[in-house]
Amino acid sequence: MTTLPLGVGAYKRDYAKEPEIKLVNRFLELAPTNLREKIALLTRPGTKKLEDFVAVPTLGRIRANYSLKGLFDSDLFVVAGTRLYRYDGTTKTTIAGAIGGEQDDSPRQAWMKGTDYQFLFICDGTRLYYYPGGTHASATLTYDGSGSYATDVLIIGGTYYTWSATLTDPLDDGTLAHPFKVKNTGDLLTNMAETLNYDGVPGTDFSLTLGGPNTLVRGAVNDPPTVLTVTARSEEADGNAITVALGGGASGNLAWSGVTLAGGGVHVLHQIATPEGVSVNALCALNGHVLVSVANSQQFYIIRPGAVVIDPLDFANKEGSPDPIVDMATVGDVAVIAGAGSTEYWSATGDNETPFAPIQGRAIARGIVAGTLVVVDDGTYCVVSSDWRVYAVGNAPVPISNNGIEERIRRQLRREAGLAP
Repeated sequence: MTTLPLGVGAYKRDYAKEPEIKLVNRFLELAPTNLREKIALLTRPGTKKLEDFVAVPTLGRIRANYSLKGLFDSDLFVVAGTRLYRYDGTTKTTIAGAIGGEQDDSPRQAWMKGTDYQFLFICDGTRLYYYPGGTHASATLTYDGSGSYATDVLIIGGTYYTWSATLTDPLDDGTLAHPFKVKNTGDLLTNMAETLNYDGVPGTDFSLTLGGPNTLVRGAVNDPPTVLTVTARSEEADGNAITVALGGGASGNLAWSGVTLAGGGVHVLHQIATPEGVSVNALCALNGHVLVSVANSQQFYIIRPGAVVIDPLDFANKEGSPDPIVDMATVGDVAVIAGAGSTEYWSATGDNETPFAPIQGRAIARGIVAGTLVVVDDGTYCVVSSDWRVYAVGNAPVPISNNGIEERIRRQLRREAGLAP
């Protein structure tokens, strides 16, 4: 039986005037059940989550997509045109603010997450931005300083709290008849905040029956403690519906800022000032920090965990070669810092004064084409190198392109440089 040869990859070689092989929406897989060619060409799956963006062309060209499991509920972030969108698979949230840069360029992203914060950082080739999530609705309870309020009852999201010396009543359930009790140490608002956060011991600091923190809000006080601020745990607008009130028999010495929390669910992209207004062109996250490279230079800044500002003294320089940094990426537990003519690998040192240093013996005397570095897995990335070939880089660069692909790359880069292909 005659077999039909399959094109296992797209191939076009104009200089050699060879016939073109087209491979549309397919990828190659070894197939032991195919006893002749030993391969199968499978349909490439579509991106279901982007349907809502394709259906609205006024959003602009999709320039970048970013999602990381555990960051912002694993939602998808999409840069379309000049706008940033957050998409949970059902709801598309428009984030206020504009992302600049060339509309054909892909903005670079990095992330940072800690106990009380999570940030998405984006640079567009010139400016640096961060997104901290939606705002959390809040309300304040203010003490006027005129007398005792130890018998007042606070109602937060339908749960009742008051102060008491008795904390072991088995009937305490947060209802009007049996409010949860809070230890009275004389610092009443601080005691209330600690109870909302479940910061203490049941039966000693608050009711024995309290099973955990308030599921709707967390509490904090100022110094000196005359204002209790309750903040919604949700970053969405539903936090604005959480009610607050004072129960019957109130002393009149406490007052809420409103009848509900307010200000929640506002999504804004914030710009970060750079030292001397320098442009930034690449980002990567490493060991809780974010590295920010300065365009057309060897220098990069280090943003510390939890920070959203750049300290001008927190910087380092690509050391092995004078070529400028064109891209960065995190591969496993190292940062790949790629220049136009060389590539370096940096890792964490454990030293707070000098948190990162280059890994000796791993530098590569080969640079990359900007915007082509793609991380494949924890130990491998693919890149278009400065010799216009495509490499898979693990322990060492391995060429994976053919002459046809290299011709296409070369012709495109010459077009972009204003030269004849």
